[in-house]
Amino acid sequence: MRRLVAAAAGAWFVALLAVPVHAQPKTVRIWQTETEPQTLAMLNQIAADFQKVRPDIEVKIEGLAWGDLEKKLTAALAAGAPPDASHGQPITCAAFAAKGLLRPLDDLVETLGRDNLVDAFRNLCRREGRYYGVGHSPASSVFVYRKDLLAQKGLKVPRTWDELIQVADALREVKDGQVVRYGLTMTGAPLFINIGVGELLKTNNGRLFDGKGRPTLTEKPVIELLDFYKKLNRVLPPGWTGHGYLDTFANLANGKAAMLYQAYGRGVGYIEKYAAKELADPAHFAVTDKVVGPSGKTPAAQLDSEPWMVFKNARNGAEAVEFLKFFFRDDNYIRYLHTVPIHLLPITKSAYKNPKYADNPTIRKWRSWVDMQEKYFRNDWIKPILVTEWDDLQKPYLLEVMGSGILVDMVMDAVKGMASPEAASKAQKRVEELLARGGYLKK
Repeated sequence: MRRLVAAAAGAWFVALLAVPVHAQPKTVRIWQTETEPQTLAMLNQIAADFQKVRPDIEVKIEGLAWGDLEKKLTAALAAGAPPDASHGQPITCAAFAAKGLLRPLDDLVETLGRDNLVDAFRNLCRREGRYYGVGHSPASSVFVYRKDLLAQKGLKVPRTWDELIQVADALREVKDGQVVRYGLTMTGAPLFINIGVGELLKTNNGRLFDGKGRPTLTEKPVIELLDFYKKLNRVLPPGWTGHGYLDTFANLANGKAAMLYQAYGRGVGYIEKYAAKELADPAHFAVTDKVVGPSGKTPAAQLDSEPWMVFKNARNGAEAVEFLKFFFRDDNYIRYLHTVPIHLLPITKSAYKNPKYADNPTIRKWRSWVDMQEKYFRNDWIKPILVTEWDDLQKPYLLEVMGSGILVDMVMDAVKGMASPEAASKAQKRVEELLARGGYLKK
């Protein structure tokens, strides 16, 4: 009898070993730049839906502000603990790809369909024939103005840098000795100064580097740019250099400013939240072409389209790619785009063509803002931060130039009274030294 019991117990133990034990799911860490509560909520919902399909993978989403992302990524890489996937500026993707830090994403592109990616942004992070990044969503910076206030004063929409200063002066409103409305608002946050330098240089027919990769900060278009910043400093609200990106949206929406040069589609949310109900529409908050510099011919805008990157040494890089394939499925992607519908535009043609995408009340109401961005896409008037020509994305040091703060210091030197040629010459020397130390430039 004992033998029978022992045999039965042994058989039970063997059978128990044969029962599959559910392993702990692999955790995929993702950093991204959309911090709007509704967007984070949707990303977490998409992650939860993905885990229903792939219970072996858990996706953890973290939202980081634009200005913090590159700094935190660089620190994480130095510590050997990067996230599995992350957003990054196109120049970040270019720099990391050149250093061999990224996992190729050809498998993601193949699943999405190369020809399904919007043509203008298909190669945002392509190097030596391989894809190392796929834009999460393309958007353009826009120039917003109070159409009704210009009409009241009989003013025309500004088309040039000088006209912008003149109109800003004319829109300034004083009551009882106090300025109650400024004609123009802009942010002085370092990231947006870098964005402004690249964007304004492009519209002034300028550049940051020549064909050999040498800095060109002493050229005429840069000097004119610094002279323009001196004029802007005169018409912008006092303390503008300390105003944050979102502060400028609030200034525009609540009537403290009549124009916003560095606006984005997400601004409609702030307009609908803070502006008087009867004013919160595109008939009052209109968009127009960006102003053109004295040496330029066409407008120029900044491309906001952080590519998804997956790190080469990420513990769960393959699983991160599986999640991104799920994220870009039209049904999931359109839900994501609709969380900030005028700012998050599709990077896939299939989402554009899907009737569910256009079936959105905010898109219908603010269609003129979407049309303006698409105009920039069609005309190739849009470039990533610090990029004046698409070939600049092959320069692996733009991220270091941005992170150095040299261009921000150049602008602030001019704003504080240093002669523009002197501020440019000082910055030129510093960039040359930076590139020489990095081995990018031979003296």
